[in-house]
This record gives sequence, structure tokens and C-alpha cells, in this order.
Amino acid sequence: MTLVFFLFLTHLGLGLLAMLPFVPERAGRSYFKFCSASAAFTMTAGLALLLRRYGLTGGADAPGAGAYRALILVGTVGVVGAVLYNRAWHFSWPAIRPVLLAVSLAAGIATVVLSASPNEPLPSVLADLTSILLLGAAASAMVLGHWYLVVLDLPITALRRLTVLLAATLALRAAVVGLALGGPVHAGFADARAVAQGMWSPDGVFVWMRLLFGLAGPVSLLWFIWKTVEIRSTQSATGILYVQLFLVLAGELLAKYLRVAAGFPL
Repeated sequence: MTLVFFLFLTHLGLGLLAMLPFVPERAGRSYFKFCSASAAFTMTAGLALLLRRYGLTGGADAPGAGAYRALILVGTVGVVGAVLYNRAWHFSWPAIRPVLLAVSLAAGIATVVLSASPNEPLPSVLADLTSILLLGAAASAMVLGHWYLVVLDLPITALRRLTVLLAATLALRAAVVGLALGGPVHAGFADARAVAQGMWSPDGVFVWMRLLFGLAGPVSLLWFIWKTVEIRSTQSATGILYVQLFLVLAGELLAKYLRVAAGFPL
């Protein structure tokens, strides 16, 4: 389970960082500090779990295999970049903020590549990148909804933009999952079909849970989120975004479990 939570926490943190360029500075310094601090915390927690399990030397079953130390190095660079980015907002250093964010995200992409499944590198990387974007869009939109209570003149276009990004990332995530299920990479589709036919398959049950919680549920809420944003009912939108975030978190955690336990890059 160490690798499951490392992937989940790291992807959540990277997603929060990836969405920051799409939020206007009128959201206030506190928003950017909160999101970057949350990202640094989750990425640090994921890295700590990895170090607690495998140490600095790794092992045969460590993620990255022979590149485990490089994985730890780029993960550390990503965390340091997120922390320094947070401090750049605190001390009002606007010139270096984009550089620090770019360094942290570049290190995060390197982490994704190095932690990819050696048997299915391309499907694994695609699944991880779309997972990062979806987690980031869902979490950032929910947090931004709260900031309308703090920054009263924050334009509604900020939340509308993140809602569009949420819809786009859901579409990308669904496309990658569809390619994985329909391709020859693994037996996930066969397991899911067995459950649909009334037969028992533990992996198939988790595949269905992943699809229903992580994709079907969030998609069903998009229309309600969009309509509440359109009428500028930010409190209602934030409430629905809470549910959306819970479903996305549950779906992505299940996806990480299926990848590690069953080899399904969902």
C-alpha cells in the first residue's frame, strides 16, 4: 500500500500546483499560499512513506527499480520547489515565482516517468498525467469556491475557467481509461464484463467501483456545477464541488490500487 499512497499523494500535490497558473492573482496571496502549502504537504507525505518503506537504497520491488535514487532526488526537488514557491508568495518575490513553479512541475513530471510501471510505461504515464490534472482541477475548483467568501470582488470567470478545466480533464481521464480497458494491455475489461454477467471477480468489482466513483459520478455533477456557476451561486457550486472532489479522490485512489495490486493502468 506504500506505493498506492505515494502515487496518490504525489499526484494530488502536483495537480494543485498545475492548476495555479489558471487562477488570477485577484484570488489573493492567501489562495496561492494555501494551495502550494497543501501541495508541498501531500508531496512530502508521499515521499516520506516511500523513504520509510524503502529507505535511500531501494530494493528489487522499489518503484523506479534501478532509478529509485533518481526518483527520490527529483521528488525532493519537487517538494523544495513547492516550498520555495510558497515562500515567494509570502515574501512577495513575483519575479521568481514562475521559475520555482516550473521547476517543481518539471520535477513532478520526472517523478511520474520514473515511477511508471516497467511493463506498461506509456499507459502508466498517460494515466498518471491525466490523474494529476483531474485531481488538481477538482481540488482547486473546490478551494477556489471558498475564496469567494474571502475576496468579495473575485470575478466569476475564475471559477468558470476551473469548471471548464474540470470538464476537460474528466474527458481526458475517461479517454485514457477507455483506451486501457479496450486495449490488449490487461484483462480489466474482461474482469468488469464478468461482474456485469453476474460472475465473481474481485478485480472486476474494483474496476466497476473505479468507473462509477471516479468517472460516472463526477460527470453526472458537471451540469449542476456549471449551472450554479452561471447564476453566480458560488456557495451552491462549492457544495457540489465538495461531492465532486470526494468522488474524484475515491476514484483515483482505487485507480492507484488497481495499478499496484492488479497491474491495471486505470
